[in-house]
Amino acid sequence: MPSRTDRPLTLLTDYGVGGEHVGALHLALAAACPDAPRVDIAHDIPPGDIRWGALTLSRHAPALPSAVHLAVVDPGVGGPRRALAIGLEDDGYVVGPDNGLLGPIADVLRVRIAVELRAMPADVPRTFHGRDLFAPAAAHLSTGGLLVELGAEIDPAGIVHPRTDPPKVVPGLLSAEVAGRDRFGNISLLARRADLVRAELGSGPLMVLGSDGRAVGVTAGTRFGDVAPGELLLYEDSNRVLSVAQRGGDAWAVLGCVSGSRLTVTARRT
Repeated sequence: MPSRTDRPLTLLTDYGVGGEHVGALHLALAAACPDAPRVDIAHDIPPGDIRWGALTLSRHAPALPSAVHLAVVDPGVGGPRRALAIGLEDDGYVVGPDNGLLGPIADVLRVRIAVELRAMPADVPRTFHGRDLFAPAAAHLSTGGLLVELGAEIDPAGIVHPRTDPPKVVPGLLSAEVAGRDRFGNISLLARRADLVRAELGSGPLMVLGSDGRAVGVTAGTRFGDVAPGELLLYEDSNRVLSVAQRGGDAWAVLGCVSGSRLTVTARRT
């Protein structure tokens, strides 16, 4: 009889790299499905930043088809938000809270079927659903368990999505919402290079108006070497979205960003 092959598991949380909560997730999964490969997508999502977690998950999870994606950015843990397990059209699954975290990946990989996880027993703590509710569901799916065994089917149309505002594009101006940052301080925007071209700002010296109202010069380019140390670069990043970096520095701090604020790019006045 051939041996069972467990589905790989990915993990994305805001628990913090190296924290005990990440270790607890790995221990729960290793105990339930020791043969399943596990991949940490990210554990450095800013605490409670559902939107950035959702965008990060939807950008990277598709690289591993048929996997079970365990995602936990859950500031409302124990509250009225639903707990979901979703079957995806790439034959994989995603498990996590229905607070906006799962909406983008459900759009990218499309939903086959979704269920609301059954409530935990009354004697189980209500503050660590990652370990006590979501990890067991993910392990169940990794080891070949059926999705419908985890709870009642729901209408996928009701899956919550995070709030995102589209860029404002007019000739000579692009205003885009700040989505988040990486550990280097590079700023990810909710805009693409095509938006910059539509604004007729694809080349030449530019200005960026920061979240704190300060205007700083920025250069449109394709690589960090296009600017001198300390200068700002506006570029298309590896996720095919517009980003702002400071070569050798922290663009997030320079432009006074917070998640959900906006940056405005215009032509630089000479």
